[in-house]
Amino acid sequence: MALKHTILAFLCRQPLSGYDVAREFAEGFGSCFWKASQQQIYAELNKLEQQGDVTYEAIPQPGRLDKKIYSITAQGLAELKTWLAQPTEPSAIREDLGVMGLAGFLVPKELAIKEIARRRDLHQRKGEEIQQLDQQFQSQGDRLPLKDLYMHLIIRRAIRYQQEWVDWCEEALAAILGSEE
Repeated sequence: MALKHTILAFLCRQPLSGYDVAREFAEGFGSCFWKASQQQIYAELNKLEQQGDVTYEAIPQPGRLDKKIYSITAQGLAELKTWLAQPTEPSAIREDLGVMGLAGFLVPKELAIKEIARRRDLHQRKGEEIQQLDQQFQSQGDRLPLKDLYMHLIIRRAIRYQQEWVDWCEEALAAILGSEE
């Protein structure tokens, strides 16, 4: 998956400003699955516009630069549909904590306990944030339009991902605390 496809996916749902796209990556749905800096997002929006995959409407703002509201074009929609039709493979796990596990025995176990507890708390908070994203979908029950059903399902996956981390951290903490030096 490329940053390009994630941005196109946001824009296929509704036109957004660059700021709104960046906010989705930082706080919204995108924060569940993809990290991108504001600089990367604006650079990608510029490329997408040059390639004809998005267009924008400039909204004048007194005393400031015009606000650009980006929309996906027919070409961008075709690009996104082509990408969506491709099979996907699981992403490789790139996890610092996993690599630390290879050599964790080299430091006092109190350090490992502190880091695993910190990560448990981080994943707990992130899971709670993601659950808030799902509130609008849960309130509709079984009446979700397909457009929202897909979003709801992937948010449910993100909630489970965070919960799996919390569960693993609990398991790891119990094992380390019960281990002998």
